[in-house]
Amino acid sequence: MATRKRKSTPSMGTLLLVTATEAEAIFFSQMRKDCRFANLTVMYSGAKTLHEHIAFTSKAKFKNRFDNAYALFGFDDVNTTISEVKEAEVECESKRIGLCYFNPSFHLWVYLHLGKPNSFIINSDAMVSAIQTKIPGYEMSADFLMTKGLNLHMQLFPRHAQADLNARDYNKIAYQASGFKATNMPDLNQKITEICGQADMSHNTKIFK
Repeated sequence: MATRKRKSTPSMGTLLLVTATEAEAIFFSQMRKDCRFANLTVMYSGAKTLHEHIAFTSKAKFKNRFDNAYALFGFDDVNTTISEVKEAEVECESKRIGLCYFNPSFHLWVYLHLGKPNSFIINSDAMVSAIQTKIPGYEMSADFLMTKGLNLHMQLFPRHAQADLNARDYNKIAYQASGFKATNMPDLNQKITEICGQADMSHNTKIFK
């Protein structure tokens, strides 16, 4: 009598996300916890240049045998330019790691949960002021994220899909102004879903008042 074969579930692999700053690492660690992404690991490099950040990510990936790795940064974090990021994309392809960037800073991703810019943003100050009207005391710092901003990702999550759409729309504005996307976070979001699965947000979420 033939035995019925048990269907095996293919491994989704592991994902390493290396941020340029400690604050960004704390934010994505919140995401990891909130969404229960067990196969996601978050580190931060503290690098001052894009080259150093990529080198740290590449070394961490192969040393710890991660299946996938992304180097995440704001342009301001590593004092980089569009031309340097374009060159880095080619370098990272050969190193088999991905890039996730925000021009001019990671504040952009938080802002895109609240609205979509109507013009190309060069300086972060206006974004920060706008965010603070919705999130009192907001700043992208370790101190904020470990105290008043302890649930920042949970607050933002209900608007996550809208932020993704806003990013795609804003990229059209950014490309017309600079010849380059302002962020490729939607690509990373898709990769996270492919590797880590759908977020498990069965616990309560907090939303903006």
